[in-house]
Amino acid sequence: MTLPLRLPGEGCRFWTAGRCLYEELLNPGLCSGHSCSVLAVLEKSFDAFVARGEFMGLSAEEAGRIWERRMDAALNIGWDCANFIFLPDCAGDMPCVHFRDGICILCLPACPGRCRRFELPER
Repeated sequence: MTLPLRLPGEGCRFWTAGRCLYEELLNPGLCSGHSCSVLAVLEKSFDAFVARGEFMGLSAEEAGRIWERRMDAALNIGWDCANFIFLPDCAGDMPCVHFRDGICILCLPACPGRCRRFELPER
């Protein structure tokens, strides 16, 4: 006896590049395992900068001027991700083909195909 084939999930509002966005859209940011590792390093770098500025008693304006002067050096952390692929001419937040809205698409669960959550996108 052969089992019926499952229809692909393409066309579902939760489908993206063979991955399922359902859990992430249900609770955005809840699963830290979906986060982009490069973005997490950038956030830690900025948070450390803010903490140092607060410790030194800098005003927001002073800290902003220092951050602008040192931003290139502060952001020169390297792209430490084995799956990082640069997007040519990227004007978005993160120049990686796998990055979307703060998450790494590759960290999402694989789409099992049409399931009970299958929904067509809103028009």
